Amino acid sequence: MRNHPAEVALSVAAFAVACYDYEDREGRSWDVMLSYYPVVFLFTYTLNRLLKRGMGRWAYYLSPLLWIPFYLLPEQPLFTTTYAVSWLLIQLFYLSSGWERDNKRFLEGGFAYLRSLFFAGGFSVVTWLLTGSIYKSIFYIFDLGYGDGFARLMAYTGYGVFLVLFPFLFLLFNRRKETGWEGFGKLFGILLNYVLSPALLVYAAILYLYFIKITLTWSLPKGGVAAIAIGFIIAAFLLRGCQAFVERRMYDWFYRHASLWTLPALVMFWVATAYRVAQYGFTEPRVYLVVVGLILTATVLLFLTRRWGRYLYVACLTIGLFGVVTYIPGITAKDIERVSQKARGNYPERERTEETYIYISSDLPVDIQGYNTLVDIRNQTHPNDTLTVYDADTLVYREAYDVLLEKQLEKVGLSRSSDSIPESVYPDLLRIELDSSAIVLEQLNLRRDSLFHVNYIEGAYYLKR
Repeated sequence: MRNHPAEVALSVAAFAVACYDYEDREGRSWDVMLSYYPVVFLFTYTLNRLLKRGMGRWAYYLSPLLWIPFYLLPEQPLFTTTYAVSWLLIQLFYLSSGWERDNKRFLEGGFAYLRSLFFAGGFSVVTWLLTGSIYKSIFYIFDLGYGDGFARLMAYTGYGVFLVLFPFLFLLFNRRKETGWEGFGKLFGILLNYVLSPALLVYAAILYLYFIKITLTWSLPKGGVAAIAIGFIIAAFLLRGCQAFVERRMYDWFYRHASLWTLPALVMFWVATAYRVAQYGFTEPRVYLVVVGLILTATVLLFLTRRWGRYLYVACLTIGLFGVVTYIPGITAKDIERVSQKARGNYPERERTEETYIYISSDLPVDIQGYNTLVDIRNQTHPNDTLTVYDADTLVYREAYDVLLEKQLEKVGLSRSSDSIPESVYPDLLRIELDSSAIVLEQLNLRRDSLFHVNYIEGAYYLKR
């Protein structure tokens, strides 16, 4: 409490707010404010680390007040894109606050942070579970019945444990100077050399074979390749940094030239991403996808040289780019989506309305009258937001999601700008009639802003005569 007065005050305030919110069930929810408590707590803790003395120390003492404006935010889902980005950036802000240019020291700080979270979380979970088990044991042994008291006890102890005890234990464990790495070095070396690195090399071989295939056939990479490439590049550079913690470095030949090895994956990422943006314009997720691509590209370029290959610089770049498209009005991901889709005629002149989601499915039996063969197509994938159906190796149907939706809605007298879709037309929307065959869909997952859009489609059966 002497070393962390602001963090302690913030934790106690969060506990009080959570208890009040639990009892005041008819008033306004405090969920948004409580969900941002970890972000403000870590920000305050980082300021405590940076502002040790002088007038700047007052910024640390007053920083818990930054939590209050979150009460003014409108009620929203707890885990929005903005929240996820805020949570990511505050982690990077803390890890970068030591300004460690040496990669090994930078990662040591990250391991110490994770160790403190792990130990504090473990003790807190055990404490919470023991409290509940003791309460239940007493009431069970003496036949007292649980009543509403058990729910209230678990709520209050949960708030106390995870909003007060967990932060206190984290502050305690994170004061220790050692990284806690020494006892795990040998085990991690085995894990890195004999599990993680071989798996990454297999991953690399698969990507290289696919890269050769699309180059020889001069075809576009599948839409999902972008996500695969992201995972591969991130894993390659994370494991590259972990090489500093193992004695026997068996894969230096790969990690030393990680920037070169990841170039084909980076090329496929940009080709797949550029195609999707060119075809369908920017959406909020695609803006973030491009930002991730810029960060990965910069990482590959930075690590081409020893002087600039620093995880600190990557963290700072990530904070800057994600912060720009999340918080600066006019150029946020939502703003870029609005401008892009309006240029394509997908946005009306009025402001975009709140998104809603619709799941179209039917429990009615499938009418197979007039058809001789039924083919199960539930395991077929549909890349590039396009419904693609194969009968064995023969392509029998291909249509872009939104074009398909427009045709199906027109069939039942609706359009993508309709206000709603009655359940009575669900079976017709799920059935696509072709010249001598039909496709029966299992589910249509739609979202609606000003128009209906297809998130994904699950196929069921292909009927043929």
